[in-house]
Amino acid sequence: MSTTQNKISTPSGLHSVEEIRKEIYSQEVKRYFQEVADQLRLINLDRNSSRSFNTFSKTKLRSFMKNPQANEDNLRQLSQFLYRMCYPYRRLVWYQASMFDANAVSIIPSIDFSKTVNVKKVRKNYISTAKKIQQMALDQCILPMLLTAWREDTAFGYIYDDDNTMFIHVLNGKYCKVSCVDGGALRYAFDFSYFNTHADDLNYWADEFKEKFDLYSSGKASKWQELDYSREICLKVNIDDPTLSYPPFAPLFEQIIDNVDLQSIQNVKDQLSIYKLLVARLKPLTGTNMPDDFEVDLDTAIKYYDKLRESLPPEVASIISPLPIEPIEFKPTSTNDVDSISNSTNNLFKNSGGSQILNNEKSGTNIVLAQIQMDTQSALKAILPQLQAWCNIYLTQHLGKDACHVKYFDVSPYTRAEKKKELINSAQYGVPTKLAVAALDGFTPLETLSLEYVENDIFKLHETWIPLQSSYTRSGSTTGGAPTKDASELSDAGEQSREYR
Repeated sequence: MSTTQNKISTPSGLHSVEEIRKEIYSQEVKRYFQEVADQLRLINLDRNSSRSFNTFSKTKLRSFMKNPQANEDNLRQLSQFLYRMCYPYRRLVWYQASMFDANAVSIIPSIDFSKTVNVKKVRKNYISTAKKIQQMALDQCILPMLLTAWREDTAFGYIYDDDNTMFIHVLNGKYCKVSCVDGGALRYAFDFSYFNTHADDLNYWADEFKEKFDLYSSGKASKWQELDYSREICLKVNIDDPTLSYPPFAPLFEQIIDNVDLQSIQNVKDQLSIYKLLVARLKPLTGTNMPDDFEVDLDTAIKYYDKLRESLPPEVASIISPLPIEPIEFKPTSTNDVDSISNSTNNLFKNSGGSQILNNEKSGTNIVLAQIQMDTQSALKAILPQLQAWCNIYLTQHLGKDACHVKYFDVSPYTRAEKKKELINSAQYGVPTKLAVAALDGFTPLETLSLEYVENDIFKLHETWIPLQSSYTRSGSTTGGAPTKDASELSDAGEQSREYR
């Protein structure tokens, strides 16, 4: 894909990444509202497009899971459906996807110590890599990829980069499949028959799609073709089986369907609880042998019944009957009903293999921290190496062989404070961790260098700012005792003791 003056070439002309991003999002929004308009029969559509979901049942799910290879798209659609229908499942996917901390990165120059080190070159390479990391802004654009990966197992992205902005367009997994592993990063092929039904997309997607679609249309190439390696990004949760896309939480789908059904049943019960049924019973005369000999003649009874029915609100039904009828009542929601939904949600998070922090009734900081650490490892173990491999390949392709190596810390936003303590302790023994500590504070490498230059070289704050005095920095202080421990350093008993002070 060619670029000219920070513009990307497309069949409709040269455009910036921001213009391409807006157009792609605009097309997706148009499809959504066209579908809604079609369902409401408000307008006639010139273009037939929809985003509907099939109806799924546990019977269908079991058949899908017996043959997952042949039902990849069905399982993908089922996961998308449950993601929108079951909020606990949505929370679970977001929780896992949010574990990656894009700012927790360290830039490491490649230095050959067997030769005289060229300090200016090392500095230049470091700064150029830091600038590229800053421009990529993975903390903003990688989340859609991670959400898709945790929902569908494999996420396929195409990168638009004009050296000012980077945008990752997440492609439809139905038209993508992993083709190989190259340098630790996954590659994929795209099914160009996609444009047989989505021809309008060719106008604003990169030239590469139009060129390869023309090759496919003319019979000169297969419909499955790999895209430009420098523009591909592919992430997979179940990395142990690269050839099969199998939603990571598929074993929980039956339980999730039960959870959705349980809430639906409860909603019906809540609606029924506002309804009443009034029975106007015709009482027969005492001692009569005639089956229709009532105390009130039938015509008079019906006349009064009609007046009663006209005066009733919609939520109250009525009947007239010569037969005795047992009272009919619809009980409102009980505590047991609410508990059954709560227990179902608790079991869902428990059976996910972690993430109990999302709906955990247990107390104690140590328990919470241990669970978060397990969740962090579970979420990052497969994804982090792929992201790191892709990032280093991408930097090499854009900056050449002089690009520095990038290393991401295996921490989440929930665990970086603990990692920061480790790095500060290491720094006390001379380990070079200052930049890493700043990264865990949320600063990019370029931001850290810029702030350091402003504070020390321009404003010289290290000379004018005097640290605040405390009981730990003053000698002869009358205040005794050791520094207060963090909550993470307390035992459960110690934490409870502090709460009762």
